[in-house]
Amino acid sequence: MSEQLQSVIKDRLKSFICIFGISFLVTLFFNSSGFIHFWNRAIYDLCIKNRVSGTEKRNPFIATIDLNDTGINVLGEQLDTRRAFADIIEVLEDSNVSVAALDFLFRTEKRSDTDFTSTVERMGYTVIAALAVEKKMMSPPYAALSKTDQDLLRRHVWNINVIEKGKIPQAGTFLLPFPALTEAAAQIAHINMEPDSDGIYRKTPLLYEWNGGFIPSLGLAAAVLHLGIDIETIELKAGEYLALPLYDNEIIRIPIDEQGRMFIPYKQTWKDDKQRLSFHTIVEAKNNDDLFSSVFNDLNGRTAIIAEISTDQKDYGPTAFEQLYPLSGVHAEVLSGILDGLENRSFIGTASLLFKLISLLLILLAAFFLVNIKKELVYHFGFLFILILYSGVTVYRWQNNAILPWFAFPVIFLSFLWITSFVNRLLKSYRDKLLMRNALSRYFPHALAERILKERKTDLTPSYKELTILFSDIAGFTKWSSDKSPETVHQFLNEYLESMAEIIFSHGGTIDKFMGDGILAFYGDPFDMPNHTEQALRSAIAMQKKVRELAEKWKPIVGIDLRIRIGINIGKVIVGNLGSKTRIEYTVIGAAVNLAQRMESNAPIGGILVTTEVHEKVKDKFTFSEKRSIEAKGYGEPIEAYVVSA
Repeated sequence: MSEQLQSVIKDRLKSFICIFGISFLVTLFFNSSGFIHFWNRAIYDLCIKNRVSGTEKRNPFIATIDLNDTGINVLGEQLDTRRAFADIIEVLEDSNVSVAALDFLFRTEKRSDTDFTSTVERMGYTVIAALAVEKKMMSPPYAALSKTDQDLLRRHVWNINVIEKGKIPQAGTFLLPFPALTEAAAQIAHINMEPDSDGIYRKTPLLYEWNGGFIPSLGLAAAVLHLGIDIETIELKAGEYLALPLYDNEIIRIPIDEQGRMFIPYKQTWKDDKQRLSFHTIVEAKNNDDLFSSVFNDLNGRTAIIAEISTDQKDYGPTAFEQLYPLSGVHAEVLSGILDGLENRSFIGTASLLFKLISLLLILLAAFFLVNIKKELVYHFGFLFILILYSGVTVYRWQNNAILPWFAFPVIFLSFLWITSFVNRLLKSYRDKLLMRNALSRYFPHALAERILKERKTDLTPSYKELTILFSDIAGFTKWSSDKSPETVHQFLNEYLESMAEIIFSHGGTIDKFMGDGILAFYGDPFDMPNHTEQALRSAIAMQKKVRELAEKWKPIVGIDLRIRIGINIGKVIVGNLGSKTRIEYTVIGAAVNLAQRMESNAPIGGILVTTEVHEKVKDKFTFSEKRSIEAKGYGEPIEAYVVSA
């Protein structure tokens, strides 16, 4: 690898590291400020709204039974004595309900609890609600469980295979059903759930740790009973999954966070739930054969979630799609998700660490490639394409696998890579234009330099074309300057060269270089000039006129007899940026250049000497005083030349 290429790569890496650093720090600031978290929630809510408005529905093997205001009015005392609960469990048993999960806290005993407890025990597959109180919340009025309650609860504790316990919440105590019901139930399950800081219910805890084991949530417990899963085979890896092995060697993996919470797999709104049944209708079916037949068809083989949704009940909360959503519906959605657990979109997952790292790496690689692209359109469309592509992948993963978009962080990071690199491009472009304008102004008049920049003709690639070449030189300058101070010579030369450059520029000429007191200029590049030979002669005449003015000024001051010789030739030359990797000049080379210099060295002092080719081009526009034959180094034959009347 060449030294120049290594230098270019090093500079690009430095620039990109700076761009990356700024973009990453700004993204981290947005992350720490909570903006990314807010955006992620907004995206989650949008995804859930899209999901519940689609065609997906809750698992058909679930029935939700609601005790509403009408049921409370109809049943009255039967609810107070719990006769209605005994009757509904009996109807559910007769209707071949696989599991009955009751979202009620039966804390104290009532008159008909003997019948209620016996029907619960006889049915077998019943889940009764309890409320967990975390250890960190233990204070009056919450008291530790009595030894009797502990012994009763221990039978309901899940001893599962723990790979990683994570930060599963620890329960200090439980608000349990009355002892007889706790003993009769197939499973005691917690009904705890907390909204996010903005009040929206997005996640629900599946487990609470207690005495070395775990108490499941109502929906999870109902699902395990419905599927007949052996509790000891359940596997917990907090931060990743809760695995429920099925009898046919298939495994349902529920994605969970470190606290054992899962995203609630909402599929439909409350008002769209056609599987909701009224509590009092089922109770009345006990003594009504026709009604029982209808209830039997609605409940046969299903798992029932029974809850109160009366207006006096405060068991409601806002979701992404409904402001008032009965939280018993969360248990139903958890149950539904598990029963559909072998489907791609059953659970709502999150992007893995590997996916995040690969995404960021690919974004960085693409950005590194794009920031070094010179074409602005390709650069901007490239970043836009990455954004659209990542958005498409995100939407695909959500639509097909229910993977929640990891969108805010990478998109903000990509956006700031785009913005930062664009600002860097603007600054670099501005700096390069300043440098180029300063450089071009040495060779071209201001208007021409601006045109070169505007038309982006700054590469000045070498080409072979016909130009008119002009050389000028001060007669006797070396002898005059030999005994003068540097300040005097510098002051004089500055005014002289500036005056000559102004004349050359005003006639569309390009200054190749200043050679001490000598000037090399050419006409006809970088832009084509049809009359470049005529312009060269006009500028030469103007130069001689200006020199005579300067001579009058400077002779009394520094004693110089200022006179110049000018030589002009026309011919094919190579013109463009030429040089080495460390120094490049915009110049002309070729035999025509050398001959122009011979014309200058043979020109009369204070005169202009041109070649025959120049004479033929402009003889009708200028007056020539004499014709000469000169001996030029490198030419075997004498060369005809003409002196211009100036």
